Order: sequence, then structure tokens, then C-alpha cells
Amino acid sequence: MTDGSSMTKACTVAAVLCELLETHMQACDVGGRPSGDHHHHIVSAVHGTRADVEILSSCENEDGVEIGLTLNDGATFRIQVESLSASPGQE
Repeated sequence: MTDGSSMTKACTVAAVLCELLETHMQACDVGGRPSGDHHHHIVSAVHGTRADVEILSSCENEDGVEIGLTLNDGATFRIQVESLSASPGQE
């Protein structure tokens, strides 16, 4: 903590992660390639896969915030953002 105020919350970290994903997705969609193809949002050269995010969502739950990703290849993922330290006054 820098000024004695409350600690950063899981919802703030989740919002930053969502903004990073959205910015990356937008850059892929707008950037394009000379061939006219767009850059895929998620690429794995190791596994030979590539996909685009169709749905990005977030929802608070009792443990923190859940970020959901649904890809255009049918895969779905959940990222759970939890605080590992209690804010002052929480136990």
C-alpha cells in the first residue's frame, strides 16, 4: 500500500485484465495482414491452434471475479481472480 488506503480489490484487477484482452482483440481485428487475413486473438504454434474470442464476460462471485472466454472454435475458459490477502477490516 502506498498511502494507507484500502488494498486493490479483485474486481479492479479483473477489470484491468479484461481491458488488456479487449485491447489485444481490437488490435488483432484492426491490424490485419497484407494478405487481408486478420490476426487471430489466440494462437499456439506448439499446439497448432488459433481462435478468436467471441464472448468475453466477467461476474463477481463469493471468491472474487470470474472472467469467461468463449472462443469461435467451441472452447470455453474460466479465469478466477481472487485476492490472496484480506483488506484491512476483513478476516
